[in-house]
Formats: sequence, C-alpha cells, structure tokens
Amino acid sequence: MKLTTICSGLLALTAMLIPAARTAQAQGRHPAYLHARSDLRAAQFLMRVREEPNVTRNLRVAADEAEAAIHEIDNAAILDHKDIEDHPHVDEGMPRAGRFRRTMELLREARADLGREEDNGRARGWRDAAYRHIDGAIDHVRRAAVDAHLDHELGF
Repeated sequence: MKLTTICSGLLALTAMLIPAARTAQAQGRHPAYLHARSDLRAAQFLMRVREEPNVTRNLRVAADEAEAAIHEIDNAAILDHKDIEDHPHVDEGMPRAGRFRRTMELLREARADLGREEDNGRARGWRDAAYRHIDGAIDHVRRAAVDAHLDHELGF
C-alpha cells in the first residue's frame, strides 16, 4: 500500500515537472522575443511622457504601434511556450533629448532581437507584423523628435 502511494506521488511530481522543463527549454531557444518585448515595453513607457500636443500626438501613435508589436510578439511567443510576463524599470527622469534617443535605441534593439533565426514557421507571420509595427513606431518617434526640436528652436 505504501509503495503504491509513493509511486503515485512520484508520478504526480513527474507530471508537474515536465511542463516546467518544456517551458525552460523553450525559453532557451528564443530568448530574443522576450528581450524585444521588454525593450518595446520600456520604449512605450518613455513615449507616454507628456509633451507639447504636436509631439504627444506622434508619440501616442508610436506607443500604439509598440503595443501592437508587443501583441504580435506575444502571439509568436505563446506558440513557443514562453512566459510573457515582464515589468521593466524605466528611468522617467531622463531629459527630453536623451529620452528620444533612448526610445529609438530600444525600438531598434527590439527589431534586431526579432531578426534572429526563427525555426517556427507559424511565428514568422507574427514576427513580420511586429516588424511593421516597430517600423511605424520608429517613424512616429522621429516625427515627434523633429516636432520637439522645432518647438524648442521656435521658443514654444
């Protein structure tokens, strides 16, 4: 009777550990998705800082594009059984020029992380859609930076 109880316990323990092992293995295969997601989240926080209305308008669109890219990355990451929970720390006290520069760095790093080799064919479509959203975010951050520069030059 005790042997049956021990075997049942070991069987249950093994059943619980197998999914955890698969998740850890999947995390090791494509950690770049999670890095890209984290970079996009950090860039998104930087884009939500209040600015002049013309700058804010472009940053809001860029933040929406980043959110759409994160959604696409989540879809691809779920196929690879990745844990998509992340909460990056963001330095909100950055000066305006440094914030735009850092936002662009984060967006470019996210795009580069997604550019790594993908062996899951079903994830490629989502990855490509994420590229388009990241490119859209980069374009709108550029516009916002130009508007901010012009506002500063004109004394607004």
